[in-house]
Amino acid sequence: MKQSYSTRTALERTPAYEGATIMDADLILEGGAMRGQFTAGVLDFFMDHGIWCKNVYGTSAGALNGYNYIAGELGRTCYLNTKYCTDSRYLSMRNFALTGSALRRDFMFDAIPNELDPFDYDAFRDSPMNLTTVASNIETGEADYHTMEEARSEREISYLQASASMPLVSKIIEVDGKKLLDGGTCDSVPLLRSMLDHRANKRIVVLTQDETYVKGPNKTMPLARRIYDEYPLFLDRMEYRHIEYNRTYRWIKRLHDAGEIFMIQPAKPVTISNLEKDPEKLFDLYEQGYAEAALHYAELMEYLAR
Repeated sequence: MKQSYSTRTALERTPAYEGATIMDADLILEGGAMRGQFTAGVLDFFMDHGIWCKNVYGTSAGALNGYNYIAGELGRTCYLNTKYCTDSRYLSMRNFALTGSALRRDFMFDAIPNELDPFDYDAFRDSPMNLTTVASNIETGEADYHTMEEARSEREISYLQASASMPLVSKIIEVDGKKLLDGGTCDSVPLLRSMLDHRANKRIVVLTQDETYVKGPNKTMPLARRIYDEYPLFLDRMEYRHIEYNRTYRWIKRLHDAGEIFMIQPAKPVTISNLEKDPEKLFDLYEQGYAEAALHYAELMEYLAR
């Protein structure tokens, strides 16, 4: 990175997108809890090298990464994850035991952005780019797509939180009459939505598993059936998610090989846990993402120039 995020106060920072050219391109970001550190590295490379996509679609941790990218907050995602990963108030099973959710809204979406490490809400509001978050509507069993208009209101934060609220360890988020949880269950990689919204655009897809990864059946289904017995359509999506997930990965690979999209993914299996507490492991994954983006920079620019 050009400058360490921690050395700049909120007042000293200027959005990294300031004065940049925004491309008519879509950026699609997979989730994966702390695997999102790989995406953070990719996006910081993009910001360092002036790669700005007009439309960003993010699921779960992908939405959180996209949130900082839209605001031009270079380095923020990695900085926060490595600074707070050992803090039980950030993302932990202790939070789940105390509040019913592994992710604490009052800490992640209030104390941190408003007091401890202020977020540039104005930069998000004034950004020339758009963020669409992806959640799962547990009543309909379908993905819920929400384009954020600004970053400060309770309503907008609810959609962002819902996208990252992992089933079984999170409370259901209710907003606009909908009941929502993590978007990964219904649309882990929202590429199709991007295609439907902007048919002519270039597309960059950032995945958080390597090419050898194959998702297996959900071993928590017996517990899920007890907890979400009122939502049979959501249970169907949970039970068969691995089939759809693996099909999506195969589809993305075919499109990338055909030159129709550009895909970036880890070069080797990602071994960190969803709630990883080791900052060194997290920073290593971040560096892998930055390096992988650098490795494919020339190919990416060639794709975008076609």
